[in-house]
Amino acid sequence: MDLFEVIKCRRSVHSFTEEELSDDKINILLEAARWAPSAGNVQPWRFVVVRKPENIEKIWEATAWHAPDITPQNFIRKASVIIVVCTDTTAYKRRQSSIRSSLFCIQDAAAATQNLLLAACGLELGACWVGMFDEDRLKEALNIPAGIRPVAIIPVGHTKSKKKPPSRKPLEDIVYHETF
Repeated sequence: MDLFEVIKCRRSVHSFTEEELSDDKINILLEAARWAPSAGNVQPWRFVVVRKPENIEKIWEATAWHAPDITPQNFIRKASVIIVVCTDTTAYKRRQSSIRSSLFCIQDAAAATQNLLLAACGLELGACWVGMFDEDRLKEALNIPAGIRPVAIIPVGHTKSKKKPPSRKPLEDIVYHETF
C-alpha cells in the first residue's frame, strides 16, 4: 500500500480475532512510532507493551470508570496486545525551561501514536486510539513512574472484519487561507 492508501484505510477497529500478534509485527509498530517527529528531537515517548490477560483486564478497568452513560470499551479485552503510549513530562524541562514543554510532550506522543496506527494499517492489522481512561488507575496498574504520563491506549490485533471508510468533510469546509 502506498502512503495515502494507508492514511485512508486507517480505522478505529473494535473487533479482533484471537490470532496472536508476532513479536516481529509488534516491533515494526514500535519502530514506526519511534520515528515520529519530536520538538528538538527530544523523543519523550515511552511504550508499555501489554499481552498478559490479567494486565489487559486492568487496562480495561481504567477505561470503564468514566460515566454511566458511556459504554465501557469492551473491545480492549479482545486485543492480542495493547500498547500504552506514554510521554516523559520531564524531558523538555531537563533541556530547557519552557512554558510549552508539557504541550510538546503530548504532541510528540500523539505523533508517535499516529505513526503506530498507520503502521498497523500498513500491516493489515486493526488498532484503535483510546483516550478515555483514568490516568491514575492506569499508572497504578502498569507501575508507570512519576514524571511519565500515559497519553493513549492502543489495542492492536488481527481484524475480524473490514470497516467502510467514514466520510470526511470537504476541504472547503475546513481550510482557511491567510486568516480564519
